[in-house]
Amino acid sequence: MIEEKINNSLKELEEGLKDIESARKQVEKTVSSYDGLTKTTGEYVTKLGNITTKVQELVDSIGKDYDQKIKAFEKDRDTIVNASNAASEKLSNATEEFKDSLSELKTKLKYSIIINAVSLVAIVVIILFLLK
Repeated sequence: MIEEKINNSLKELEEGLKDIESARKQVEKTVSSYDGLTKTTGEYVTKLGNITTKVQELVDSIGKDYDQKIKAFEKDRDTIVNASNAASEKLSNATEEFKDSLSELKTKLKYSIIINAVSLVAIVVIILFLLK
């Protein structure tokens, strides 16, 4: 009977040890999983940080390129506006000179008509005088 009690006690101890061993293994798995999760999460956070840095660099690069293009556009626009204003001024001056030359030509034509009219009257008077 004592042997049976000892055997039963040993069996109970053995089962208790198995339960303790199983619990120990579960704790090890949980700790191992936590370590793996921590490592994976750390890598994920690092990669997200790298992506954020790259996106910020891209945004900065696009901003700089945009600013350069705006400056170049404004410079080209100013060049075009200045050239247009200069061309407009030249056209205005040429139009004014043409107007002045037409005015001079008009005056010369008036004098020419007057001289021709006087000449015609003189010729008619001479012809009439010769015919008498």
